[in-house]
Amino acid sequence: MASHSGPATSVLFLLCCLGGWLTSHTLPVHFLQPSDIQKIVKELQSLSKMLLKDVKEDKGVLVSQNYTLPCLTPDAQPPNIIHSPAIRAYLKTIRQLDNRSVIDEIIEHLDKLIFQDAPETNISVPTDTHECKRFILTISQQFSECMDLALKSLTSGAQQATT
Repeated sequence: MASHSGPATSVLFLLCCLGGWLTSHTLPVHFLQPSDIQKIVKELQSLSKMLLKDVKEDKGVLVSQNYTLPCLTPDAQPPNIIHSPAIRAYLKTIRQLDNRSVIDEIIEHLDKLIFQDAPETNISVPTDTHECKRFILTISQQFSECMDLALKSLTSGAQQATT
């Protein structure tokens, strides 16, 4: 029996390989259970409090109304309620301005909550040193409030699911 090794065989081989590659790269890598998400958010809440406490040590800096952290996703449904990609972008920006180790931990936890590739959020960074401190304080405070809200929402959602 003769084997064919023409262009059709090469195309078929490429389609098979490409199909498998596309499937493995377009499906979400993992799905977290609601209890796992709740644990991550609880840890984020704790870390947000640590960050806020550290940032508040800078005396004479006031919160600004010029900055807003997008907290919840537009279609907020437990357990996927946190706008992780946007929050991560803000924290990465803060890390460039003020490299605290707790920020790296926060970003690691936020990465666990991102289930699909999301476009990177562009953030305008103030250039004035004092305004940078206001930006960091404002976003840190909003992040802490966001984690409180998210944990409360997840906890109430979990309670409703068990009743």
